[in-house]
Amino acid sequence: MKQKRLTYMKNIILPCFLLSALTGIITGGLIFLFKIAASWVIGRSEEIYAFVRTYPVYLPLLLVGAVLLGVLTWLILRHAPHCRGGGIPTAVAILRGLIPFHWIKSIFLLFASAMMSFLVGVPLGNEGPSVQMGTAVGRGTVHVAANKHRAWDRYIMTGGACAGFAAATGAPLTGIFFAFEEAHRRFSPMIFMSAATAVVASSTVMNALCGATGINPSLFDIRLEISLSLLHLYAVLVVGLVCGLCAVLFTKLYRAMRALLRKGLARVPFLCQILIIFVAVSLIGVVSAACIGSGHGLIEELLEGHGVWYLLILYACVRAIFLIVANNVGITGGLFVPSLAFGAILGALCARAMIAVGILPEEYYVIMVIVGMASFLGASSRTPITAIMFAAEALCGFSNLLPIALGVTVAFLVIETVGLPAFNDTVIEGKVEAEHAGKTPQIVDAHFTVQPGSFAVGKEIRDILWPPTCVILSVEKSAEGKQNAEPGLSADDILHVHYQTYDPLRTVELLEDLIGEQDGSNARASMHLGNEGHQVPEL
Repeated sequence: MKQKRLTYMKNIILPCFLLSALTGIITGGLIFLFKIAASWVIGRSEEIYAFVRTYPVYLPLLLVGAVLLGVLTWLILRHAPHCRGGGIPTAVAILRGLIPFHWIKSIFLLFASAMMSFLVGVPLGNEGPSVQMGTAVGRGTVHVAANKHRAWDRYIMTGGACAGFAAATGAPLTGIFFAFEEAHRRFSPMIFMSAATAVVASSTVMNALCGATGINPSLFDIRLEISLSLLHLYAVLVVGLVCGLCAVLFTKLYRAMRALLRKGLARVPFLCQILIIFVAVSLIGVVSAACIGSGHGLIEELLEGHGVWYLLILYACVRAIFLIVANNVGITGGLFVPSLAFGAILGALCARAMIAVGILPEEYYVIMVIVGMASFLGASSRTPITAIMFAAEALCGFSNLLPIALGVTVAFLVIETVGLPAFNDTVIEGKVEAEHAGKTPQIVDAHFTVQPGSFAVGKEIRDILWPPTCVILSVEKSAEGKQNAEPGLSADDILHVHYQTYDPLRTVELLEDLIGEQDGSNARASMHLGNEGHQVPEL
């Protein structure tokens, strides 16, 4: 009994506190450097485009530079395919165990590839790569400091991902909620402890470094002292409805573009696809700065009340096309801030329309922009709690929680009624299909024995991050487990496991990381394929 308790505590204290804290500290420092580099690169990009607008004769030189950056990006992404596309969907797919990746490549090549995207001005943000780099730091921490405890891998990677999000956005509470609502879509004490510890560590490091260098750690600098009157809550309903409908349209356009690229443009070389995007972004960037970049500057302008309505519609359309195409092709960058930019545009347009017809006081304009940002984010990603928390924490929305929550709820109900998957899930679906293209999944039915001293001992089934699609059909309790009648799994419990996999032996290895190494007389010997008697979640 004492040994069981020691084993249980070891599998809690070491991964959830010590290693998660180490992951958070490293991630905080890394993302600080990444934000400094990204800010410098984006500044130089804006200067280059402003110079070419003043002196159009240098446009050919700008296009040559875009081509060179495209070639370098192609060389990186060809050798590191896990660095392609949105960082948050990629990190979530990794945390769920759906795709493999190389943590060393992710840290260095993501950094380099993202800088090239920022320099060209592709409308992608830096928070996605930050989350993915935090995930890579988490895996690296396990491989270096606890290589014999691979069961801790996904928990500590989750802490790293949350730490990366918190450091990039300056929203620590949202970073913790990211683990529950987005990454794993479940609550578990270990997930909470790992995420919270890593987020606190990374935020502490980030705030200390920003304080020492005079940099603002917040994503946006908003000062909002007014609250929306209850008499004007109807305006929030309008914004939420518009954001929900646009989130539906945006997701459908993404799926249509993915189908087009796979069928109509499948024969176009990857290098040519990247070059086309980089050149097109360069040409548009010379015409309008608001159509390129992450959208951070555009959001700040909208919060200040700038922008003409018909130009905002144009910005939204052009940015949507570039974002959808760039992400489908696999350009490195994040989708979080660009999504906020779409929401800000929609909120600004709705607010100006209602102000123009006299049904909304002008003093509530900024609140509608914030409601639009939260509503579009909550609907497109199907993470309403995370969206509300982010708006309250990073957008100065604590005094307007009711209208923000109402707008997010309406937008979420719209996309829930239509039945579309979350935008990030659509991206993950494409990544999983690309990873397993040409392979045939196998359905496996097997019995495994929980080994003494393994990670699973003392934990309940729902709190364990099992390999993808694994379903525990039944548990045959051991004599000790029946006698003690304690919650959770006990040594020598026999698990009846059913799952779908592209690599049966690899899945067995992942299970053994959790429940201990199996002898040849049980798991592998009792494994059989093609059992259709049970429903298994699809990959």
